[in-house]
Amino acid sequence: MIPLVVLALVVAAIILHLLWPFLAGRGGAYSTSSVSATEWAFRRIGVAGRRVYDLGCGYGVILALAKRMGAVPIGVEIDPLRWLICSLRCRCRVILGDMFQVPLADADVVYIFQWPSVNARLAEKFLSELRPGAYVVSYMWEVPRLKLVAYEPVLKIYIYQV
Repeated sequence: MIPLVVLALVVAAIILHLLWPFLAGRGGAYSTSSVSATEWAFRRIGVAGRRVYDLGCGYGVILALAKRMGAVPIGVEIDPLRWLICSLRCRCRVILGDMFQVPLADADVVYIFQWPSVNARLAEKFLSELRPGAYVVSYMWEVPRLKLVAYEPVLKIYIYQV
């Protein structure tokens, strides 16, 4: 039988792992994105041949979708464990680091599933770093100050263009 202390430490480690970006003040807590919503947005944009960044890529579900759709996927993940799993799973470039510190000048499309407060901070980064014509796809939450070009209310997916 597993001692109660060991079990408590394992549970605490799992909770910390899931909440790490939020607790570090660098993103939202971990949650999975909707593949169907993202696929709808990626088809509408046409991501084949484009550089698609996923900020807070987690375990790589969206990167794998982008790769299947012919994009050049690039992930950014601050959590070392998720970074490792995503790197092994997706076999694409995955940057271990803070999404606020990674340059986005070469991005054609940026995908995010962050909280509204984080999206507001990312809007500043997008406006200063993304080139005109680049897209930002946000699952679930709006991004202030960007030009909305498409929204699917049932899927809760927003497409913006700089």
